[in-house]
Amino acid sequence: MPLKKSYLAALAILGLVVLWLLSGSLMGSDKKTADNAPATEPAMTVTVRHLGGAAYSADIVVQGRTEAVRRVDLKAQTDGKVEALPVNKGAAVKAGQVVCRLAVDDRAARLAEAKALAAQRRLEFNAATELAAKGHRSETQVAAAKAHYDAALAGVRRMEVELSFTEIRAPFDGILDQRHVEIGAYLQKGNPCATLLDIDPYLVVGEVSERNVAHLAAGMPARATLVDGREMAGKLRYVAAAGKPETRTFRIELEVDNKDGSLKDGVTAQIHIPVAERQAHVIPSSALVLSDKGVIGVRVVDGDIVRFREIKVIGDDARGVWVSGLDDKTALIVVGQQFVKEGDRVQVQAEVPVNDRGAT
Repeated sequence: MPLKKSYLAALAILGLVVLWLLSGSLMGSDKKTADNAPATEPAMTVTVRHLGGAAYSADIVVQGRTEAVRRVDLKAQTDGKVEALPVNKGAAVKAGQVVCRLAVDDRAARLAEAKALAAQRRLEFNAATELAAKGHRSETQVAAAKAHYDAALAGVRRMEVELSFTEIRAPFDGILDQRHVEIGAYLQKGNPCATLLDIDPYLVVGEVSERNVAHLAAGMPARATLVDGREMAGKLRYVAAAGKPETRTFRIELEVDNKDGSLKDGVTAQIHIPVAERQAHVIPSSALVLSDKGVIGVRVVDGDIVRFREIKVIGDDARGVWVSGLDDKTALIVVGQQFVKEGDRVQVQAEVPVNDRGAT
């Protein structure tokens, strides 16, 4: 029994020693860990721009081309050999000017014959009228003489028209764009002699989608930008009421001024039609970032904490990208946005305006 008590006492002393040793080891470990802990990194500095809203005019943009307001093929209304072409290709013509002259042939002689017959029928009708007044002609005979006279007059008129058809004239002021025949060629009725373009005003035409056509109406202001950089303003003069079944697009026509005659038919153009005005913000395209979920947006600072704001791009111009989804109190990160993430604490500095950079 005494032996057992001494054994238990020894075990108790051994346990106390072990606990003492372990406590010293743990304290040393904690001290070492504290000594090796890295210092807290300073917050990153970002540059912000304080945004201000502005009115943005959203445009419907349509790819198109220039087109003469009128294009007419001048066709022969009678048969005949081309005798003269008074107007050169590409030259300006006035309404009524002869563009193509056909040979008269025997038309002048037939007109003279028709006039002679009309003169004869006139005398016969006058004689019948005088005799009827004396009772020597019936009303039926007078009516027949009158019919013969009217028919002769119609014959004269018909030959005058036929003779006039030998001169093909411009129906309006324009440009002789094409000549389809040469002197000596034989034209049959319906064959084209030349193509005439009406060049003022001019059209810029395009096809607008079924999604956008409901926003358009004749009379709306619009502008066109040609492939050579020229810009011109005008108004929509036509919006098709029916679309093309194969493309589901609707033809539109923008009428623009061409008094100087500089526009040519078939030049590529872009039509811009402002349809709505809204408040938006313009930001540099470099400020755009993607969230972890692939959502387009920007990084802003709220106090000194980085936040992600989803935005919608509604347009762009020389000043930058126009977006919606921000407010006028937004502090947009314009430098450093790629190196921070939402929730980071940062140091903020304001962007220096372009006009103030380099000032002493």
